[in-house]
Amino acid sequence: MDQNPFIDFVGEEVKAPYKDGNQLKIARGTLTSVDGGFVKVVGKLGTIIINSKNIQKMSRIKRQ
Repeated sequence: MDQNPFIDFVGEEVKAPYKDGNQLKIARGTLTSVDGGFVKVVGKLGTIIINSKNIQKMSRIKRQ
């Protein structure tokens, strides 16, 4: 079983561009869990669960 590459980001504020059909969207918020092939991001506008294979890349958000 492959380990999800985003497991190291759990508990961090992240920015994750992902594909939704033909559109490129960006999820911003706290990565709360990684379960199988899905990640859960909780942000100001709500919660989103994204299939990991649709995520282009993920980066930590650094607050100043």
